[in-house]
Amino acid sequence: MAAVFLVSCGEDVIDGPDFELSCTVPVEELFSAATRDAIPALTNPEIATAGDGSFLSDSDRVLGVVVNGAARAYPFTVMWWHEVVNDTLGGQPILVTYCPLTGSGIAFDPEIDGTVRNFGVSGLLWRTNLTMFDRDTETLWNQMLMGSICGLGRGTQLRRIPIVETTWSNWKTRHSATTVVTENTGHERPYGRYPYGDYDDLHNAGIGFLSPSTRLRISDLRPPKELALGIFDGPRVTVYPFGGLAARGSAAALNHTVGDTPVLVTYQRPVETAMAFDRRVGGQTLTFTVASEAPLTLTDAETGSTWDGGGVAVAGSLAGERLQILSDAFVAFWFAWSIYYQELDLFLLDN
Repeated sequence: MAAVFLVSCGEDVIDGPDFELSCTVPVEELFSAATRDAIPALTNPEIATAGDGSFLSDSDRVLGVVVNGAARAYPFTVMWWHEVVNDTLGGQPILVTYCPLTGSGIAFDPEIDGTVRNFGVSGLLWRTNLTMFDRDTETLWNQMLMGSICGLGRGTQLRRIPIVETTWSNWKTRHSATTVVTENTGHERPYGRYPYGDYDDLHNAGIGFLSPSTRLRISDLRPPKELALGIFDGPRVTVYPFGGLAARGSAAALNHTVGDTPVLVTYQRPVETAMAFDRRVGGQTLTFTVASEAPLTLTDAETGSTWDGGGVAVAGSLAGERLQILSDAFVAFWFAWSIYYQELDLFLLDN
């Protein structure tokens, strides 16, 4: 049985934003951290080419999204301060979100019932996670639940879009034609500074912004702020902590099955990047091993083809083929996985 500890903290609840609070979660657990739009979401932000991304260092973290062959990076230096970006990429509307409190970056399709919604930051949190609102209906949407929790549209799920958390250097190496959201947002913010002090330190057990009525059971099987990749199979999540992956070496390739899907999980320790792919190509399930670590290349046992770290076959009979990145996967802090999802399968070193 997993060891747990209880958390209860917070000050005021629901004293600011005026949203219609018929909810699928306990209303008393919503925490009012700010007024609506106090954290300003971005819409159609300024972008630059990779060559013009000199405001970023190679080690800066980004969220990377590819839609219809077009790649774009969303720097943490911007996402820390804005959390929600309403954008268009590859001719398709997308919604890119990041919650610094849970360490979770998720991309969604913002089209709901035939209408592209524009999202803002509500100022409310549930279980210390970003809760958005759409400006058409003022429905509240919780990021880690990936759906609406209060208002007219409650109970609706958002369709996810594949997203990768990595370094700027790694992203632009894999996607030389990428664009990147700039820090020229029209808002005055100290973009080079992380606004939460030591909150994201690996062993920092502090979890802020919870209502007094919220009591959480947080697993201590892993450090609370350890990054972990989660892969969904319905309500069940298989979680791959970065520490467990890093213990396998500088690079790892794991051939697993999640639900009915044969999955490849890759990890690159130097850039702290974990990715999840469907390892089926043309109806054939492939089995991968690491061929080289820097840069990461893989070989599949079935055809002997060589693959780069982005899941593209670069040599062999499958050259030109591309593994599908799973949309049902994203990275978050370990504590967040443990408080949001009860049905967890935890991958550790001895698995």
